Amino acid sequence: MENNNQNKKDRREWTIMNLFMENFNQFPIGEIEKSERPDFILNTLKGKRIGIELTELKYERNDTQFNMRAYEDFLSNIMLKAEKKYNQTNQMTLVVDVHFADSIAPNIVQPPTDEEAQLITNGLAETIARIVTDNLPESTGKHYIVDRTSKYGDINLPSMIESMHITNVTGRIDEALWYASISTRVKPLTIDSIAQRISDKDHKLHGYNHTCQQQWLIIIQNSFLMSSQYDPIAAQRALRHRYRSSFNRIFVFERSSATVSELNLIHRINTSY
Repeated sequence: MENNNQNKKDRREWTIMNLFMENFNQFPIGEIEKSERPDFILNTLKGKRIGIELTELKYERNDTQFNMRAYEDFLSNIMLKAEKKYNQTNQMTLVVDVHFADSIAPNIVQPPTDEEAQLITNGLAETIARIVTDNLPESTGKHYIVDRTSKYGDINLPSMIESMHITNVTGRIDEALWYASISTRVKPLTIDSIAQRISDKDHKLHGYNHTCQQQWLIIIQNSFLMSSQYDPIAAQRALRHRYRSSFNRIFVFERSSATVSELNLIHRINTSY
């Protein structure tokens, strides 16, 4: 089970890395390899080794009233089954983001029972696969949003799903990415949330590969999954702010809009190297 979870994690990280490289036109030419601490190492044509760490702005797991890890696994299982059902009849490579309603994750400590989870998982997987199949963007790079403002979504979205974002990436990346979130559990894009994520990663930087001449941090965000919590003014302030870090370069990769923003840094000297 542990190896299977690690394989899924590696596949997802490769897909996100490929999406980032495609949308950051200044990405150095070279060979990239999977690694641990950091997640990737880029060997550039100029002979430089760059370590690249991926991280997400996610709800903190110190909330004793909510078992976030259990529900992340629960939602990931739904999306995995939905992707498998879709692949039985379709060949397009997609990025599928699903915004689940809070009703799927009541504010309790324990996740659903095995029987309840199985019923919900199978039912939602079937529904998601059907909705995606019915709303396939035919050309690569094109995307559709299915929510309650659209005729199809208003009629076909179940109560546990608020909206879906479907992007065709066929021919652009090799691996699909089917992602789920509960919007109220996604951390907003603010100065404080970015600064905290940077600080957390800075504290681990001493354990990264020391053969790298530079260390990059990519903070992954998806405003599509944040619903009404997304504050564009606060987000713009966060992207313009100047942060203190030992990383050489830090980026915010907004997946739903496929935009890359490089943060302004005050470089802190890392004495651990």
